[in-house]
Parts: sequence; C-alpha cells; structure tokens
Amino acid sequence: MPELSYPLAEYVKAGTEAIVLIKTLYPLLPMQSRDEVEAKIAAAEDALQKANVFLAQQWGYKLHDCTFPPQIMLYDKNLNERVCPHCGFKTNFNRSLSTQDCQEEWVTVRS
Repeated sequence: MPELSYPLAEYVKAGTEAIVLIKTLYPLLPMQSRDEVEAKIAAAEDALQKANVFLAQQWGYKLHDCTFPPQIMLYDKNLNERVCPHCGFKTNFNRSLSTQDCQEEWVTVRS
C-alpha cells in the first residue's frame, strides 16, 4: 500500500469547504452564469468524492459499489457492522467465514 501524506487529506477537506462556500454564493450571480457555475460545482464535487474514496481505500476502509464513485462504508457501533450510507447495505466485518460460506454452487454440485 502506498504511503499517503497527511496534506492530501487536508486538500480534500479544504476543497470541500470551498465548494460549500461557492454553493452559498452562486445564487448572487447573474442568471446567465448560473448554469455554467452549477456544472463546474457538480464536476468539483464529483472529483472530491473520488479523492475521498481513493483516500478511504488507501487507508483500508471498505467500499460498497452501489454507486460510482463507490460509497465508503463506515462502522456502526450499535450494529457491530459496516454500513453503506447510500443504500444501507451492511456487512459484519468481524464474522468469521465458515466453510459453508466459502463454497461456490459449482463446488457443491461437483462433490
């Protein structure tokens, strides 16, 4: 796993804060400029989400591929599971797999 420097996470945080500020101020722009600004804000948000996913993956977080870019699954202490914030998919990362879980259908048919 490549080592990531701390400033990369700070850049993502600063970019996110800048987008929030721009979203707050863009209604003050003339109407003809709003569509272009909205498109650029959407592109910037997408790029920041991809950067967040990249960082999360490098730091060992689990991802759920219900959307693109993938969602970062966070640990829910009450459920003792990782949960996808978008669709609610849960995975119990502490559960050990049994041999039953590891058998594919074709293995069962052949045995």
